[in-house]
Amino acid sequence: MWNEKGASLIESLFVISILFVLMGFLPFVYQLQHSLYNKTLELHASEVAYEGVRIAKTTGISEGTKWIDHAEFRWTFQKDTICVHFTNLDKERLKCIDANGEYETIETALH
Repeated sequence: MWNEKGASLIESLFVISILFVLMGFLPFVYQLQHSLYNKTLELHASEVAYEGVRIAKTTGISEGTKWIDHAEFRWTFQKDTICVHFTNLDKERLKCIDANGEYETIETALH
C-alpha cells in the first residue's frame, strides 16, 4: 500500500543507512588513491634512476632533472650509485640505488 503523505519511516531510515555506508567508503577510497599515487611516484623514480645511469654511462653527465606527471625528479650519479630526489604527497624522498641493485629510501617530512 502506498503512503500518499510522503516517505515512510522505514524508507527514510533505509535511505539514511545507505548514505552512511556510502560516506564510510570515502576515506577508504581517498587512502587507496593516495597510496596508488605514491607507488606511481616510486615507479617513476626507478625509471628516472635507470635513465640517469644510462645517461651518466654514455655521456658522462652526472646529474639531471626530469618531469613526469607534474612531479620533478632530480637525479645525481656518483661512483656506481644513483640517487633520485622527489616529493610525494607526504614527504620528500631520496631513493638511492647502488651497483648491486640494492636501494635505500630516505624520507623527510614536508614543512
